[in-house]
Amino acid sequence: MRRLFFLYFPVFLFVLCFAKAGFALTLSLNEAILLAIRENPNVQQAQLGHVQQKFALEVQKWQFQPHYALTAIKTVNRAVVSGSQQTTESWGVQPVVSLNTPIGTQVSLTSVNNVSGHYNPALNLQVIQPLIRGFGRAIVEAALYNAMDSECVSRLNVQGTLRTTVTGVITAYLNVVSAQHTIAIDQAALKRAEVSVEQTKLFIKAGRKAGVELVTVQADAAKAQAQLESDKNNLDQERYALLTAIGIDPNTAVTFTSIDVPALMKKYSIPTLNETKRRTLENDIQYQVAQITLHGSTKRNLESAIDNTRWQLNLVVNAVGGSGNGGGINAGTNSLVNGANQNQSAALNLTVPIDDRNAKLAVTNAKIALQEAEIALKQEKWSKETGAITGWNTIYSAERTLRFAESAEDLQKKTYKISFQKYTYGLIDSLELQSAQQRLIDQEQATLAAKINYLKALVALDQQIGSTLKTWDIQVRYW
Repeated sequence: MRRLFFLYFPVFLFVLCFAKAGFALTLSLNEAILLAIRENPNVQQAQLGHVQQKFALEVQKWQFQPHYALTAIKTVNRAVVSGSQQTTESWGVQPVVSLNTPIGTQVSLTSVNNVSGHYNPALNLQVIQPLIRGFGRAIVEAALYNAMDSECVSRLNVQGTLRTTVTGVITAYLNVVSAQHTIAIDQAALKRAEVSVEQTKLFIKAGRKAGVELVTVQADAAKAQAQLESDKNNLDQERYALLTAIGIDPNTAVTFTSIDVPALMKKYSIPTLNETKRRTLENDIQYQVAQITLHGSTKRNLESAIDNTRWQLNLVVNAVGGSGNGGGINAGTNSLVNGANQNQSAALNLTVPIDDRNAKLAVTNAKIALQEAEIALKQEKWSKETGAITGWNTIYSAERTLRFAESAEDLQKKTYKISFQKYTYGLIDSLELQSAQQRLIDQEQATLAAKINYLKALVALDQQIGSTLKTWDIQVRYW
């Protein structure tokens, strides 16, 4: 099935117009992905590489089509003979048609049209047919097959680049969302710290707390403010990283909407372990390229090297009509067919290589290269299967970690609430309250990290099994 690279042009125009007008844009995750597959430089370079390979393939196909050439010659000759100057002029036009066939036949037809006082045309037909070395499609069309493989690899590279780009945008977007939620967590922590400060002031005023208690809770509030400033700086950095992943100007004023985390999690389906391994091997770009290279150019190089060790036996047939001198029956177009000037020949040219060690070395190198490619492919298969197992296990490990983190956060919130109540009744001091506050912040951050890590694990496995474009309904159209 032909896959199309659907460029969401309206989205691009929307972003471009608003960016030029100086308005702040608001992009969702889906819009960021659509913009990235249009604007990301890596995607554009992959598409340009595919265009180059398409043209290279057309050139290889052209090698087996008729070729035409035209040569025009004008000659002026001045000579002095016995003190007498003689000047002669001649001109000629030589159209040539040549054709190479897939079995190695080389055919050329040359029309020589010389005029030097008389018009003496000639037709020269030559046919060269290799009978041993250089015979057959497997040898003659090797370069064409290599070009077809290269074009297929360039298609895979476009797909791989799109998968990587989409995954990179999602990951960067999740980092932005994580930074936004981190700010929200630390803002809530700052509010709790400020409430603790005000409560402590009231306790001190009422004589229920010592004055030194205020220093502890004020230090906690100052720490929360400092952390909040650090969080804002981190958010800016993550935003720039996302703009880079999309492939747009970092000076563009863009805000990003929040993510419906449960809906995003449901977007991804987790296959079984065996299905994960199978789909990984079927869709992994590197593994597919390694297979194409092994069964393509590597094996063809061995066939070509073996062919170069064979004897070379060529059948050469020539037929010439015309090419006479002077006038009469030797001139004019009739001289091509009147039989006055004809020449036919057929020859067998045999070349026997004797102890051609360079050719033998080439065969040895090609055999070793084939064996190395087979070993590398086996290692690549093991590596991809290991990665599939690791990615699959990571999903379930991240899911369990998220459940435990959410449970721990609920318990920690209850613990902080109890600690604050104890503090209001004077049962604990500000240091214990600060400790409970810090444990709550740490657990909220841990839960956020667990959610983001679980989503990233889903995204990574989706890329690994080759489903990224399908998941986000992105079709591929090659330039």
